[in-house]
Amino acid sequence: MEIRKAAVQGFCFGVAITVKKAEEAIASRGEVTTLGHVVHNPQMVESLKARGLRNAESVADVDAGALFVRAHGLPVEVFEEAKGKGLEIIDATCPMVTKIHVQAEKLKADGYKIVVIGDPAHPEVKGTLSHVPGAWCIQKVDDVARLPRSSKVGVVVQSTWSGQGFTDIVKALAAKYYEVRAVNTICTDTHNRQDEALRLARDVEVMIVVGGKTSANTKHLAELSESHGARAYHIEGAAELQPQWFDGVKVAGLMSGASTPGWLVDEVEARMEELSRQPV
Repeated sequence: MEIRKAAVQGFCFGVAITVKKAEEAIASRGEVTTLGHVVHNPQMVESLKARGLRNAESVADVDAGALFVRAHGLPVEVFEEAKGKGLEIIDATCPMVTKIHVQAEKLKADGYKIVVIGDPAHPEVKGTLSHVPGAWCIQKVDDVARLPRSSKVGVVVQSTWSGQGFTDIVKALAAKYYEVRAVNTICTDTHNRQDEALRLARDVEVMIVVGGKTSANTKHLAELSESHGARAYHIEGAAELQPQWFDGVKVAGLMSGASTPGWLVDEVEARMEELSRQPV
């Protein structure tokens, strides 16, 4: 069986920065607390936990020391609460996420009603919404019909959102509102990985997508692969691979989400090669 790997693998630059800052913080302070997992990858989370990265549910659970802000960022009110408690704040928010906050605030200052495209339960989106109180958050084209009237709307999008989903919603908004100003804040890494998924999916029979089950960008890669002809499996590690997935398969694809370390992809590739050599 031939294995075709996506050109873009391993951590995106934002996650790489966050992990490096977390490792440096642990090394210099011994114990650091974060709200929610630093990245959406269970192996990386466990590794950092073993070295001293503590996870708390809220600022109220952090009595002292340093609060580490993960790649997704935190809502404004959480920052203020942490400052009020006198906590040291180590801000490792991804620069692409900070860009979304800035763009949304600029649009609001220019008089636009803000529409945030993304999952309202996702920590990144929660943070964005806190920067532009009163913004509307939508996830699909059908949501546009339920939005109130407005003279003009400004649009930003979750950094890991589907590019086609963003385009379709903006078209629907443009058909409804007199003036629409949309800023495509999907990060470059997400865009490149989605392009790779589309390219590979047309040429492979099976696509293996490696990444945390809670990772939005990884989930989108699997969905894109399925929608363009490949049978896709979203896994977190090599142990999940099943021999029957590759029965009769001549070409398989392999790609990863933005929070997946490169060594994990290598492990999956090695196991795929082992399975391809086993007799059916």
